[in-house]
Amino acid sequence: MASTSVDLDRDDRERHTSGGGGLGVDAFYPGRYKNDRFCAALELAVVAAHELDAVPERIPGPRAPAEEEPVEYGLGQRIQRDAIVRLRAGATANAGLLALLAEGRFAPPGPYWQHRSQDNTEEPRGPAPDRAEAVRRALAVPDLLCLIAPRGAARTLTVVEIVRAAAERGERVLITAPDSATVDAVVTRLPPGPTVVRADQPGGGPGSLAAAAAETQRRILARSQAAAVALEPWLGEPSPAMGWLRRLTTALAEAEQERRRADQAGEERDAIAVAARERLGDALRDHGRAVEVAERDLTLAEDAVRRLGQALSRAENSRFGRWRAGRLRTRLAVAAPAALTARETLARVREEHADHRDRLDKDVEQDAAVRAAADRAAFADLAAHRALESAERSAHRLTRLMSGVAPEPAWTADAAGLTDFAGHCSGLEPVLRGRAGLLREWRQRAARPSRQLHAELLRYADVVATTCLGVGRPEHGELEFDLVVIVDAGRTGLPVALVPLVRARRAVLAGSVGRMPLFDLGAAPVPDEVTGLLNRSVLERLLEKAPAANRVRLRSGS
Repeated sequence: MASTSVDLDRDDRERHTSGGGGLGVDAFYPGRYKNDRFCAALELAVVAAHELDAVPERIPGPRAPAEEEPVEYGLGQRIQRDAIVRLRAGATANAGLLALLAEGRFAPPGPYWQHRSQDNTEEPRGPAPDRAEAVRRALAVPDLLCLIAPRGAARTLTVVEIVRAAAERGERVLITAPDSATVDAVVTRLPPGPTVVRADQPGGGPGSLAAAAAETQRRILARSQAAAVALEPWLGEPSPAMGWLRRLTTALAEAEQERRRADQAGEERDAIAVAARERLGDALRDHGRAVEVAERDLTLAEDAVRRLGQALSRAENSRFGRWRAGRLRTRLAVAAPAALTARETLARVREEHADHRDRLDKDVEQDAAVRAAADRAAFADLAAHRALESAERSAHRLTRLMSGVAPEPAWTADAAGLTDFAGHCSGLEPVLRGRAGLLREWRQRAARPSRQLHAELLRYADVVATTCLGVGRPEHGELEFDLVVIVDAGRTGLPVALVPLVRARRAVLAGSVGRMPLFDLGAAPVPDEVTGLLNRSVLERLLEKAPAANRVRLRSGS
């Protein structure tokens, strides 16, 4: 096994001095980091573990098959170094993480623990807290909780309850462990509800990124299905909608042409009817003259009766005109019956004239030329009406095609209203055709398998599950979480655990203590500080410094 002799003091000196004209850390930062020696030890631990071939982590590649690939040592080392750089620069989700790891400075307990413990500084004696108490502690701790529990169903169920409760109150949770099997044990028991994504699941199995991306694509396509169906008739050259629009415009042009023909045929019919009336109306004209004579005779007779009556009235009222009254009475007795006879004659002549007029109307209507002209006018009017009905049907079809994809304009079923509607559709058709084409192209792209969704799925998932080093893969982007739960932290070294820790505001380390050293360094000349980082788990390291508020022991069977 390879070995490397390392000198922390020399590394610390070289890191903060500029030798040989080079630039040291002091050239970039105003002051020396207080815990820079701790960060240097972490870096040396990563290098030593790599050279000692002691990294216990397997990181699936971007397209890993069903079986795990060999360890990507180079990538794992880069991921750990990136986490150390973030820790040293203070670019961690928890601003106090460096002080917590290097000095054991935990954040002050929150209101929950203050209420529970008052002034007590030691962990309460007696039976260990049950699972519900462990969940409440995990949700209340401000920075990190050490959950001491042996491997088994009790620990797994406790972790499941912590993840579920945190996700239900809107927190983004990261589940991680040294190996995929431990992660699977937790993920498979999570209840339905939160969106869970396995970042390291190979292939397209349940919970994998590929499966989540496929499901997201399916939902996107399902939500846009109605719009795609509604816009589908506007696609094509010509499109079905364009076909109906052409039917509408063609029917309107035909209706206008037939209306002109109908008007012309109506004028021709009226002219032929006038000529026929003139040709067949001699008898009616004779009776018309007889009516005029009878009306004149009646007027004269009535005037004579009226004048005689007035003269008789004056004679009877005059002293000297009484002798004339007798002659006036005689003349009035003759004129009155004559007026009555003239009235009767006029009534008879008018009746005869009406009969002749009705007969003439029938004769004109039955005239062959008039009937032919009337038929031509009727057929032309019917053709215009049918063309307008065809335009109305096309307008109704276009209105249905616009339902859900464009505002439906109000229109009337007359020539003017249908013409305005056709103009509106002609202006709208290119817009809807372009929109339909873009939606079809977008749906075709959305249906293709793509890894572009993976980063966004990890960014917005409620729960992300992966191995400790898997969360730091470059293709996953800069992920941050409200809570990270490191399962089996009792066999996870601090350099490996640092990868998920720098990305979370709070952490729960669940595992057992009192295990054998993580690695057998043998006689390798490794400094004590690095040896402690390699041999001791992150849980053991933090447990000895954690106050009572930040540690909890789960009793067996709880």
